[in-house]
Amino acid sequence: MSAPFSTFSPWSSADGRTECLTNVSPTTPRSWALARLCACLPATPWSTPTSTTANSRRRPPTGDRAAFETLIRRHGPALHRYARRMTRDDAAVQDIVQETFVAAWRQIDRFRGESSPRTWLFAICARKVVDSHRVKRAVPLDDRLLDPADSSASADPFANVSNTEFLEALEEALAELPPRQRAVWLLREVEELTFPQIGTILSLSPDGARGHHHRARTTLQQRLQRWR
Repeated sequence: MSAPFSTFSPWSSADGRTECLTNVSPTTPRSWALARLCACLPATPWSTPTSTTANSRRRPPTGDRAAFETLIRRHGPALHRYARRMTRDDAAVQDIVQETFVAAWRQIDRFRGESSPRTWLFAICARKVVDSHRVKRAVPLDDRLLDPADSSASADPFANVSNTEFLEALEEALAELPPRQRAVWLLREVEELTFPQIGTILSLSPDGARGHHHRARTTLQQRLQRWR
């Protein structure tokens, strides 16, 4: 079980932030590593919104560090999963996830609720992935993709991910996709986001996101014919 944020002793850095993930091993449980992100958040005070509009209710917790911890725990693993699949670099992933939440904290007063906090965070994370210049071949599929498929989806080759040989073939096929197609496929098939959400995250129109997904899926289907 993750220790509470208050128990961590951060290391100060020159710019006043805390390099809390620098020494975290790639084998460190993600929930524990993500918990340390709280120490990275600048101490800038924000005013608490008083509006009760629908948009304000959708906003991340402005100025509430405890509530922001919840945001980190809720969305951190998915951001970590996405960044790791896109970069294949554990050190880069730690930096990307940390920088995503630090940026979110700094920008939180400008969030207008036009998208969900999840979509907003993924958009920041996607930009950090591009900025890292470390988009490489895909890494082994995450545990979520190892879950046995539902019997109702047995005709779908992508549902048959409990088979080790299939996983290896899917992994190789994903690695060969262009980064944009891989990103769209991961956000749609793994994170179960809608095309409008994916478009917001990757600066695409919904139709553009749908097109990338179609091309990625067509390529994967061609590569995985034996499982159809």
